[in-house]
Amino acid sequence: MPFKNVLSNPEFWKTFLDGRKYSYDDIPDLTGQVAIVTGATGGLGYATVVALAAHGAHVFLACRNRVKAEEAMERANTDILQLQFDFPNAKHSLRFDDYEKGGPKLEFLELELGDMSKARAAANEFLSRDLPLNILVNNGGIMNKEFDLTEDGYENHFGINHLGHFVFTTTLLQRIRESTPARIVILSSLAHEIPPSNRAIDFKNLREPEKKQPNMMVRYGQSKLANVLFGKALARRLRNDQVWVNIVHPGCVDTQIKKEMLRSDNKAFHTFSRMWLQLAYTARDGALTPLYCATSPEIEQKNIRGKYFIPIANELRPNPISESVDLQEELWTYSEKAARGEIKY
Repeated sequence: MPFKNVLSNPEFWKTFLDGRKYSYDDIPDLTGQVAIVTGATGGLGYATVVALAAHGAHVFLACRNRVKAEEAMERANTDILQLQFDFPNAKHSLRFDDYEKGGPKLEFLELELGDMSKARAAANEFLSRDLPLNILVNNGGIMNKEFDLTEDGYENHFGINHLGHFVFTTTLLQRIRESTPARIVILSSLAHEIPPSNRAIDFKNLREPEKKQPNMMVRYGQSKLANVLFGKALARRLRNDQVWVNIVHPGCVDTQIKKEMLRSDNKAFHTFSRMWLQLAYTARDGALTPLYCATSPEIEQKNIRGKYFIPIANELRPNPISESVDLQEELWTYSEKAARGEIKY
């Protein structure tokens, strides 16, 4: 298990040593803006939804389960008020009297990331609403799951964490371009350091049976590397547009992912996880770095594009492999072919 790739990286330790560079008091007024957050019913995604809605945005919770989404939206009514109470100096928060006008604007958008046709359908459902799209936060994903193939026949971490988001995002891209200024935030992980540099993403094995696959953490790591590569390739394509794309490692957050980490039967990973979780952020704190990329005026003022951030709102260099334009383009081409059903091997 190549944890040395992570532990030897000084940027790992800077996650805990660098100061906080963004807070809930810094989030600007988002009234009139429309946002989509994937994986929005719990943890980081839910905390992001609460913050965006609390500052006036119309937020779509893009996820599989309608019941969980409705429960999350109900909880959000209370949690938005709690955020207002906890941060009374916030410049532009949803106020109590806004509840007399109908409360926060929250809606469910059914999204299945493990099936590219359904991811495309979800995007088209949103497009049918004729709304702008100012903020897209690609938060949804899986970790430490048993080997499986998606509906499209791809290794599940890569298929859900990357391909589903690739299709969803690119289908929405023209609307985002029409809604400028706009932001796209792609959540990755420090685990993007794990894939060995001589392999990076093993494109030939993504549709192979389990016996030909690398171990779980390498599979997860290559999906997170794909997130970084996709973010950089997308930022380059949008460099002349008023659309700012950035990538985030949110830190280790004490959410459902904690249970997934501790579920591993790999002793080295289990030990690593227990140490890592001692330093875990709350979901509210963990959401601040994605929120910085999604809302901070500094992103536009400094024209920050295609960068990688760790908590809280600290820009750092990612795995050097991710800077390879050739690898970024190889992934983009592969993903386009996968979306068209042209990958047969």
